Amino acid sequence: MNHGMFQNETNTTSYCHNFTNVETAINLNISPDSFAVLDYVNIVLIPACLITGVPGNVITIILMNTNTFSHFASKYFLIALAIADISVLCTQPFKNMSVIRYLGFDLRTFSAVGCKFYFWIHKTGKMTSSWFVVCVALERLVAVKLPFKVKYWFSKQYTLVTILIVTGIIGGFNVGYAYYTEIDENGICNPDVYDKNNSDAITIYRHVLNVGVSLYFIGPLLVLFVVTPIIIISLIITKQKQSKLSIFNGRNIVVKPTTMLISVMIAYIVFVMPLGIVRIIVNYYGFNLYSVNSTTFSIFRDISFILELMNYSSNFFLYVCSSKPFRNGVASLCTKNCMHRI
Repeated sequence: MNHGMFQNETNTTSYCHNFTNVETAINLNISPDSFAVLDYVNIVLIPACLITGVPGNVITIILMNTNTFSHFASKYFLIALAIADISVLCTQPFKNMSVIRYLGFDLRTFSAVGCKFYFWIHKTGKMTSSWFVVCVALERLVAVKLPFKVKYWFSKQYTLVTILIVTGIIGGFNVGYAYYTEIDENGICNPDVYDKNNSDAITIYRHVLNVGVSLYFIGPLLVLFVVTPIIIISLIITKQKQSKLSIFNGRNIVVKPTTMLISVMIAYIVFVMPLGIVRIIVNYYGFNLYSVNSTTFSIFRDISFILELMNYSSNFFLYVCSSKPFRNGVASLCTKNCMHRI
């Protein structure tokens, strides 16, 4: 590894020089050593995630609107999460350099407005997806710690208002973030275009970038790192008490859906944390994400992108594996479709 890349610049002038003179390599998007392997992986993985993730999230939306989940406090958060994940899955292929190389051009460059709108949709989907997972975690925390309050604090009205507030704040931030999105000299829709010779522009852009990283990675991960262990410990204590008393009361209504949703929280941490680490390193040391002359870092970066993509297509399978009502709902839905065809 080129350790010089990770030397901390204490002098502002040196930092700006380091931050601006790294030539944008978005037209590569991968290290030369992993070029062929990553192209192959992406060609297989992107269609697989689209084919499984989009229908899976659509089925989730359908099932959350059935009577089976009518009293499920988290249903609106899960619907919003599924919509956000669909928006990311549908926009993800257009930013992948393997796809751009295959087509020979960037589909997002038909207009400057379309380029900005694309990244607004993509970034808003990613950030809202993160915070809807946090909302699910907070709802489950209240459900296991204050079960008699959860219906009031997470009523339909309050839940929908929360979803609108989260979407409004993040969507508004990304309107400003879109200012830095332009079609660059390489004919690529680039989200990181700013005056690299202007120290003020560099400082402002770095602050905007830090806020974006905090909204997508740091904030949600910090909340989940605190909340998830508390929920798991509370569930273990509850099940131990039930086992000793040999009772199965209303608390089981809390335990079963919480077990299902814990898998979503853990999956988010596992799939998103590697890219969060990459972004934190890049922001701290001030070099371009796509032009690091280090094979080790480049491979870790590329793997983190793959894990991130899997995050948006995996929830449906987690629900199927961890929830019997959800499995029954999927089976019923498939049975009805087969009967209609017959």
